[in-house]
Amino acid sequence: MHDEGEEYGEAYVFFISGAAEADLLAVASRVTRVPGIPSGVFAMVTNDEAEEIGLGRRVELPL
Repeated sequence: MHDEGEEYGEAYVFFISGAAEADLLAVASRVTRVPGIPSGVFAMVTNDEAEEIGLGRRVELPL
């Protein structure tokens, strides 16, 4: 599943969920190759209980 995304500071954030971490990171990595996506894309591996956006493990993309 994904959501509409939102601006957070100088970043634009999309949330994806509903699959294993490896699968979600693979999808996020493929998205970085879509024309028009800027460089510097990364994923934050977290859970829905995180107190705020940006908490978790940062994964540089594409993998």
